[in-house]
Amino acid sequence: MHRLTFHLLLPALGVVIAALMFVPLAAVHVGARSAPPEPLFVAHTALTHSQVVLSLLPNSKENTSVIAQNNGAAPATVALDLYTPGGIYIPSASIIDTAVPVGATRTFAQAVNSGLVPGFRGVGILSSDQPVNALLVRDIESALGQKSYSIHSSSPAGASLVTLPYVANAVNGVYNTRISIANSGTTTACVTLVYSFVDGTRSPVTDSGPGGNGCTAGYPVPVGGQVAFAPNTVDGAVAMPSQTTNGLMAATVTATGAPVTVAVDAYLSGGPRKLASYDGFVVDTANPAASDTGTTIAIPLALKTADGYYSQVLLSNPNATAAHATITYRDTSGHSYAVPLLVAANGAATHSVYSDNVVPVGFVGAATVTADQPLAAVLFRSKMTTAGSFVDEDLYSAVNGVPVVRAATSAKLPLIFRRAYRAGSNAGYNTWVSVSVADGGAANLTITAVNDTQNAAPECSAPATYTATRTISGSFIFYQNLDDASANGFGTLPSCFWGGMTISSDRPIIAIANATNDLYAGDNDGTYNAFSP
Repeated sequence: MHRLTFHLLLPALGVVIAALMFVPLAAVHVGARSAPPEPLFVAHTALTHSQVVLSLLPNSKENTSVIAQNNGAAPATVALDLYTPGGIYIPSASIIDTAVPVGATRTFAQAVNSGLVPGFRGVGILSSDQPVNALLVRDIESALGQKSYSIHSSSPAGASLVTLPYVANAVNGVYNTRISIANSGTTTACVTLVYSFVDGTRSPVTDSGPGGNGCTAGYPVPVGGQVAFAPNTVDGAVAMPSQTTNGLMAATVTATGAPVTVAVDAYLSGGPRKLASYDGFVVDTANPAASDTGTTIAIPLALKTADGYYSQVLLSNPNATAAHATITYRDTSGHSYAVPLLVAANGAATHSVYSDNVVPVGFVGAATVTADQPLAAVLFRSKMTTAGSFVDEDLYSAVNGVPVVRAATSAKLPLIFRRAYRAGSNAGYNTWVSVSVADGGAANLTITAVNDTQNAAPECSAPATYTATRTISGSFIFYQNLDDASANGFGTLPSCFWGGMTISSDRPIIAIANATNDLYAGDNDGTYNAFSP
């Protein structure tokens, strides 16, 4: 069975795309039966591939949608089963979809799931008889109708050690993160956290938890359950230690008893309506090839544009020895700009293109992190009103840096749009896909896009498969909204598209995608890493 675990938040935030709607969560067992927790994965044991889906943000209207892409060689049956944070299965909320074509996608929107009620918060288990790639899309709506979106990727297996390069506890009273940890195993997981400060002026803080329920120390997370950590206890989260207040940090999550998956959501408690999400980085010292850390890390996008787009790279060092690192920014013309950084043992470091004057205004390209110790790197993308104004707009997204050794000759993207819900002068929902050649050379790409025949966008669900080819050098961004068939990734000009995309290459590549829309006020962008075999 192929299974994926997702942290679902269904109460606090809002409606995504008509059917990409998420449901808010509360810490109560709404809609769940009162029987004792059952073992995880009991619902669909015949489906041999699964993943776990995590949960999110407080103090607003929130919904989630799970998007599954068939990554197998035959049509797939896909099931989504939901559990409360305590691991109690909710049978009335299970959804099964059959005969999903190879490379195609299906969307499971919690907001329209009749088996759930408003206020649900919990964990989703996605199972299939074929390998699947899965995303969790979050949509938050403020009381004033402003939107915020984010996208999480899900991996089939959890880990016992996870590093988080960006954690914030009310920094300057505004910048915050919420850490969601889900049990992806079959026994209770005991979780501890260590917070390390970027500025190095404070000693690391260890949160060993209360123990109990089978744990001698740590926070017990039951099978199918989850625990969240945030600046406060809203929506059932555990408050971060008081010693971390106003701290910009990295964190290390250690789990014993069972593996866990970790997701981080970054948000502001005032000012622009910002939301960004990234996935925890697996650290596997016994099998470095399985780690999300590396000594050479590709950052697929870096920006310092005249109209205000900019990027920031945050690093964490999960090792007992300090790391000497260099971030090398390279633009599309081949110019490079190097920034050296020292990352303390078990510590963190950060560099914004506005941290200094090394990267010039007008820069568009990518970056590479090299280091003498394996590191994790996350990229944040934002926008000022104009270059150097330091007045931020709502836009905010994050994506994981990828070790170059993880580059592959194919990339799978479960969420691709072209003009979905287009209305009048508004282009609706669109995506762009950035592809980087791992060694910086040239690559021949073949792109296949398969429309989702069950999507809810008007006049957008007809069966369709599009194929395009292109040779790229270094990197290239395909904008799906372009009326240029050679540069939009379709090879033609579909009137509407909502589905999945597969990119095949004759050289190893790394790809990311960004979804956005011009229909709502707020932060409408969400960025995610492509999946590779």
